[in-house]
Amino acid sequence: MGLLTRWVRRQFTTRVIVLMPVAIAINIVLGYTVQSVLKLPIYVDSIGTILVGCVAGPLPGALTGILSNLIWQYAPGIGAGSSIGPFAVTAGVIGFMAGIWGYLGVFRSRPASGLRLIVPAAIAVAIIVLLAARMYTIPQYTDPKVGNYPGWVYGAIVVIGAAASIAVAMFVYLRRDAAGAWVAVAGALTGIVAAVVSAPINAYVYEGVTGSGTDVIVATFRQGGADVYNASLGQGLLSDPIDKTITSFVVFLILAGVSSRFLARFPLGDRLVHVDAEPAKSPEPTGTPSDS
Repeated sequence: MGLLTRWVRRQFTTRVIVLMPVAIAINIVLGYTVQSVLKLPIYVDSIGTILVGCVAGPLPGALTGILSNLIWQYAPGIGAGSSIGPFAVTAGVIGFMAGIWGYLGVFRSRPASGLRLIVPAAIAVAIIVLLAARMYTIPQYTDPKVGNYPGWVYGAIVVIGAAASIAVAMFVYLRRDAAGAWVAVAGALTGIVAAVVSAPINAYVYEGVTGSGTDVIVATFRQGGADVYNASLGQGLLSDPIDKTITSFVVFLILAGVSSRFLARFPLGDRLVHVDAEPAKSPEPTGTPSDS
């Protein structure tokens, strides 16, 4: 019990406790804007969750995700009519996984050049393009006559995918940082797990209709003959991997812009800061050696 208690306390430092409400506010504001106002087929409600998980550990990350969803739906005047509350389970899993990625040093900067830089950059961009491309074939988005969506929705999807790809490529190139490939893989895996966890909630609690921009994807699969569970799972496997990959890169950009000295003060700071592998050279002796 002593080791477990110390492990828990080590994650909930004063800085982490102060960061968590800020992260929750970021989740709610961005998530509400994208899901309820713009009705886009992504979420963008996990930036704060993944950020806390990366710098603090699995437990603060999970708690940030859970509280974000519960506050979003159940706090007076915030989440009236929202369906986000039951997905607190999914948000907790996302935060927990972010803490694991933090422990593994996935978001640590990895300076590189030449092929060691080009190959990871190509992998990262390819992952984003392939995940985003799956949305471009949904007829409800591409044809306003089918989905009753205005043309700007499809344009927004294209812009999001293109902007994410360009941003990743430019970041990797300008900063000479090969960590982009690891971040892309971590984001995609997080999205797949989130989709699997969310599917039964979406299907059996809401029958596939949550009032967000992803409902049209569920409807597409239902029209194709899928039952409500498989339609919900299919929607999640479309939306979640690209959403979590983009979100992970946003967090990566945030961490890259923060000073190493500040990051080192968080529980997982030593796993986020790049340390030059080359040891410092010892100073040359200044004295004149005596003749033997």
